[in-house]
Amino acid sequence: MKAVVNGKLIDLPEGATVEELRAKLPDIGNDDVMEEGFGKTKPLQENEALKEGSRVWTVPKIVKG
Repeated sequence: MKAVVNGKLIDLPEGATVEELRAKLPDIGNDDVMEEGFGKTKPLQENEALKEGSRVWTVPKIVKG
């Protein structure tokens, strides 16, 4: 299965979850994972599976300093 993550085409196993995406791409760390679709963007939970051709973006969590 192919998905676009932060503008890069990534090959993932079929039905990969957000947790598996974090394991494959450790550079995204603990960032929020957002899925782009049909004019809106929604945050994904750790156990949600990515779909074929998904466009996914990661956003760093906001931390008060």
